[in-house]
Amino acid sequence: MIIRATAIPLAIYPYSSTSHIVHWLTRHHGKISTLIKGAMRPKNRFLGEYELFSTTELLYFVKPNSTLYTAKECSLLQRRPVFRTDWRAMQSASYLATLLNKTTPEDAPHPELFSLYEELLDWAETFGRHHQFMPWTELRFSDAHGHAPNLGNCVLCSSKQELQFCASQGGVICSKCSKARKLPTLGSPPDVLAILRSWQQSEHPAPVINTTLTGKQRTEINAILSTFMHYHFNLQPHHRLAALSAA
Repeated sequence: MIIRATAIPLAIYPYSSTSHIVHWLTRHHGKISTLIKGAMRPKNRFLGEYELFSTTELLYFVKPNSTLYTAKECSLLQRRPVFRTDWRAMQSASYLATLLNKTTPEDAPHPELFSLYEELLDWAETFGRHHQFMPWTELRFSDAHGHAPNLGNCVLCSSKQELQFCASQGGVICSKCSKARKLPTLGSPPDVLAILRSWQQSEHPAPVINTTLTGKQRTEINAILSTFMHYHFNLQPHHRLAALSAA
């Protein structure tokens, strides 16, 4: 059976001296993997028709009892050329691709997630070079997965006093609950939590990018979100470092 799909490559690996394996996020079929035979030959029908961060129309063969499909043909629909020249924006796009690749199961349709990924890539072309962009995308991604951190009041007793971030509880807890249950927390000053709440409510990156941060606020925001992403999505902290160092 041949499937036609709108897809974006999440990762591209050499399979042999002439072929690639590509992990794709598709609009209606979720994450899939295809073998692209002859992809590295000088003359091949796939040349220039797929690349990281670009949207492609993909045709592939599906075989029973196989999770590695064979690409038949593909056609580039939307190239995002900024990522070829702006390495800071490219690092943000790379982080998004890693995030989707490591957290999305194979063959699990999620059209809303594909739409979010396309949207974030489009915004990354304009805003991806800014440090604030990546934390904002993590908040958007977490919300799309139903894991948005609770940043308003203690998740255990609803108190709004002396709040600290606790990744295992999915948000902030008060110092009283932290001590009573011996839960590990991160320092979360009120100004930092206010910034994160504001970013969480923003549907567009522009106001987020215009937020002025002190060095301390930046460090605390990164510590909170790095811990959260590691705990809830098993995303190792080093996956964030390249994008952060580029911003």
